[in-house]
Amino acid sequence: MLAETGEDVLAPGLAALADDLATGRRHHRHADPMALDTVDVGYRLLVPDC
Repeated sequence: MLAETGEDVLAPGLAALADDLATGRRHHRHADPMALDTVDVGYRLLVPDC
C-alpha cells in the first residue's frame, strides 16, 4: 500500500512523524498502546510451506 503511494503524499506525514519521534510527542500521545506487550492490528503474514 505505501510502496505505491507517491513521495509527495507521504513526505508531509513522514516529516511530522520524524518530528514527533524527535521531540517525544509520539511517546506522550501514544503511551497507553506502547505499554502493551501485544496488540492485534489485523495484519497477517502468510508464508508458503514449499
